[in-house]
Amino acid sequence: MLYQLREHGFSARIIEAGDGIGGTWYWNRYPGARCDIESMQYSYSFSEKLQQEWKWSELYASQPEILHYLNYVADKFDLRKDIQLSTRVKII
Repeated sequence: MLYQLREHGFSARIIEAGDGIGGTWYWNRYPGARCDIESMQYSYSFSEKLQQEWKWSELYASQPEILHYLNYVADKFDLRKDIQLSTRVKII
C-alpha cells in the first residue's frame, strides 16, 4: 500500500508497534508458523520484476521466509524511510 500511495504522488507514514516490519509475521514466531495459501499467491503483485526475482523455497512458506520476503520488499522499494517502528497510536 505504501508503495502504491507513493506511485500516485501521495506521501504517507506507517506507524508500527513492533521493533521490525512484518505485522503478524513479525509477532507470530511460534514453531511451525506458515502461510496457509500458496506462497506465490501471497506475493505482492504490484511489481512483475519483484515476482520474478523472489523465489519461494516452499509451496507454503514458513514464517521466517515470509518475514525475510517482507524485509526484502521494504529494502528494495526503500519503504523503511516512511515506517516508524516501536510506536503506538493512542489517539487520533
